[in-house]
Amino acid sequence: MAPPPLRPENALKRAEELISVGESQAALQSLFDFFTARRIRFAEPSSVEPIVFRFLELGVDLKKGRMIKDALHQYKKLVQGSPEGLASVSAISRKFIDIVEKKIAVEQAKEDAKVEEDEDLESNITPENLLLSAYEEDQSVAGFNDEALTSWMRFTWESNRAVLDLLRNNSQLEITYSGVVNRTMMFCLRNNRKNEFKRLADMLRQHLDAANYQQSKNGTNIVDLSDNDTLQRYLEQRFQLVNCSVKLELWHEAFRSIEDVFHLMKMSSHSPKSSTLASYYQNMAKVFLVSGDSLLHTIAWKKFYDLFLTNPKATQDDFKTYASTIFLSVLAAKLDELPTVGYDRQFRLYRLLGLDGKPNRGSIMTQLLQEDFYQYVDEDIKSLYVAMETEFSAEGIKSQLATLLPKLSTKSYFAQYVDSLRDIIVRRSIVEASVKNETITMTDLVKLVTLPEPFVMNAWEVERALLEAAVEDYVSFTIDHETDTVVFVKDPFTTFVQMTEAAAAADAAATTAEDEDEEEIPEDLDVDEEEEETAEPEVIVTRNFYIRNRLSELSKTLNEVENFAALPYFQKVKLARESLIERNQESIEKAKAAAEERTKRHQEARRKYQEENALHSEADAEVRQKRNLEEKALMEAKLAEDARQRLIEKKKRELAALKESITSKAIADVNAKGNVYIDPALAKTMDLKDLRTLIVSQLSKDQLELQEKVDYARNRLDYTERALRKVELPILQKEAEEHKAIDMKKYEAMNAKIIESSKAEHEARLEDHTRLTQVYNDYESLRNKLQETHEAEFGEQRKELQAKLAEAKEKRIAEVRQQRYEELVAKRKSEIAAAERAERNKKEEELMRKRREMEEAASAKKVTPAAAAAAASTSAPRSSPFGSMNDSKRDEIARKQREMEAALEAKQSQPKASPFGSMNDSKRDEIARKQREMEAALEAKSNANKAPEPKKGAYVPPSRRNRK
Repeated sequence: MAPPPLRPENALKRAEELISVGESQAALQSLFDFFTARRIRFAEPSSVEPIVFRFLELGVDLKKGRMIKDALHQYKKLVQGSPEGLASVSAISRKFIDIVEKKIAVEQAKEDAKVEEDEDLESNITPENLLLSAYEEDQSVAGFNDEALTSWMRFTWESNRAVLDLLRNNSQLEITYSGVVNRTMMFCLRNNRKNEFKRLADMLRQHLDAANYQQSKNGTNIVDLSDNDTLQRYLEQRFQLVNCSVKLELWHEAFRSIEDVFHLMKMSSHSPKSSTLASYYQNMAKVFLVSGDSLLHTIAWKKFYDLFLTNPKATQDDFKTYASTIFLSVLAAKLDELPTVGYDRQFRLYRLLGLDGKPNRGSIMTQLLQEDFYQYVDEDIKSLYVAMETEFSAEGIKSQLATLLPKLSTKSYFAQYVDSLRDIIVRRSIVEASVKNETITMTDLVKLVTLPEPFVMNAWEVERALLEAAVEDYVSFTIDHETDTVVFVKDPFTTFVQMTEAAAAADAAATTAEDEDEEEIPEDLDVDEEEEETAEPEVIVTRNFYIRNRLSELSKTLNEVENFAALPYFQKVKLARESLIERNQESIEKAKAAAEERTKRHQEARRKYQEENALHSEADAEVRQKRNLEEKALMEAKLAEDARQRLIEKKKRELAALKESITSKAIADVNAKGNVYIDPALAKTMDLKDLRTLIVSQLSKDQLELQEKVDYARNRLDYTERALRKVELPILQKEAEEHKAIDMKKYEAMNAKIIESSKAEHEARLEDHTRLTQVYNDYESLRNKLQETHEAEFGEQRKELQAKLAEAKEKRIAEVRQQRYEELVAKRKSEIAAAERAERNKKEEELMRKRREMEEAASAKKVTPAAAAAAASTSAPRSSPFGSMNDSKRDEIARKQREMEAALEAKQSQPKASPFGSMNDSKRDEIARKQREMEAALEAKSNANKAPEPKKGAYVPPSRRNRK
């Protein structure tokens, strides 16, 4: 049987009727019931879409988000079996988002207009609003919750999330899903919704994880991540996610999105667009700047710059700005001149930028000093580079910075690197001070490293920089706070020697203590003197002992190096670290070779063991096969017997279960009616006949008991209610009078207290007024005296400043007048030039028109020789098209015409800003002269063409017939 026909127009009509009478909720429910019915599966999705659109509009007006979500999911479940149905789901999703965005835009406009109209922002403050605003998170400008706009914001977010959940992980809905993701990001960015943006990012990651999990499954419309188009859409979403995270200053979320981009780019076989990658690396540079990793910040900027070079719209100013920023960032990078080894925790960050290892400040700077990049760097930045890197001097750099910093402070990209540049200059100054001085006062050190604005540091900051330099082993020192002096250590092994001496002193003290303990031994205790003489102390090797030995060996090796003693502390530390790294590298190589040798031996032994096992495997296989056959036969016999017993038991259980099910069903039917209740457990011990007898007896008994209980309860209830009302009436009246008397006493006491406090406050204010009135005359005299003194002291200065202000005003007025006059003159000149260009264009058009007429006339005059002979025999001789001109004159006219055409082509190829391009006056005069000659030739030709009318029957050329 065919399903009943659908009538969408009837459903819409019914809904509109309900809306017209104020039943919007009923209309919404009727539309919901219509397009979520199962018969929708047999309808065309295009015929149901108007119903869904009207449902969405009405649901958004009523803010029924949960109902809309359920409806969309049910509709998708019904129509997703066909491509047309999925296309309809996409269209409905886009329509839903459009409706929600329009609605919130209208609400935002209303709130903006309301804020503009309300001048008093505290006019609606009530105790209730004040209490509510104390615990609400989202608050408006006035300090209270903007409930209308906040609820619409929440509704918009929930709608976007519901649509994303509806469209996720379906290959037919990918494009719509990407569009909704971008619109949701713009919603969060436009309204500064940081929490919602974090939830959106987590949601997108969950969707991607689910899509990745589905790759190993089978199903319809599964997202294929191996498809380049699909992967590019996911990649573009992550690029947009990074961009929005940076704009919202969600740096952790930005870093997580960068990692997502990195993994997706590894999966993709196509490289993204250069503009997209450039924006991505620019955002990475911002993230690394906030994290404090200056080298990675510089590398990200450099990658952005390499992509920016391919931009056809890039200008020299852009190159200069970006090159200066990148070069300044590497100057501000942290010093890494001391070699280090070990696991680098930032290796994951290096992989994000495509690096194989830790970057080096010196190598990056060497790359940037190449001519193709260094030529765009600002001259002031170059001067700063020379002062900091090539010609650094703690004293000389102050004068150089005093000249450079005012210029650099005007540049927009300089402010973000101020602290880093200052720390590097201070670090180098401290190192230089440690080389030149063994002891220096803290005051002199602060004076030495004090730099011009904005590089100023106080004494505490200088001491902190000194400690940071010592922590990173650039200097070693001790501070004597009593004398306020700093003593620099020249040799890095000095501290080691001091520690060794302290350890030796501690060992000597311990030995002395042991000797004292031996002297206290009682005399009666027997001791073997020979053993005491021959016994030697046992050497205990500890970690500190091992380190001291290794450092002693390193010290001896380095002291053998030429000029090692003359090197500064920093160079000694660098040389020592390089030597240790080289030794450790050799140890690592030896350990690696030994491990490879052990692995090789293990594999050889394993191979021999497998060969021996292969020799005995055939005999063992025959024994195992025979034993398996015997066990299999016994097992089959046992299984057959067990199957027969199970079949018998099964038939018995089925018969008992059938009987029990029939009885249970009958008991359940009786209990469902509610008249009689029978315990379902009796179904196992009762048949249908016993059940009928029990039901009849139970019904008659229950009927009598029920009637008696009803009569007794009615009589008891009536008596109880009458008695209660009769007893409680006088008690309630008495209680009301007592409450009234108590309230009256409280009111009188409160009124008297208010009057007394008001009188006391009034008297206190009168006393304050009396005291202030007594000193008012003194206040007046003091104020007048101070005003006279101030007027005498600053009167002349005020007059001078007023005179300067008047002079500056007049000078500014004169400049403005001169500027306006120059603008008017320039405008008038441009108008005159435009008029002249228009006139010249008009003349050129007239010239072109005349030339075309001449060419048409010349072409019309061309006839065949036979026609010319016939015309000559039937008519009078006719003048040539050029009158009585000879051949030389006609050639001259043709030559001038060709020159004129060449001049016109040259003019058209030039820019239209000037009609004659870059012609000089002589060339323009030549063109005008040739134009006049051409006009004269055309006039002569037209006069020559005025021949007498041909006789009747004579041949008339086509050009003559047309003119007639």
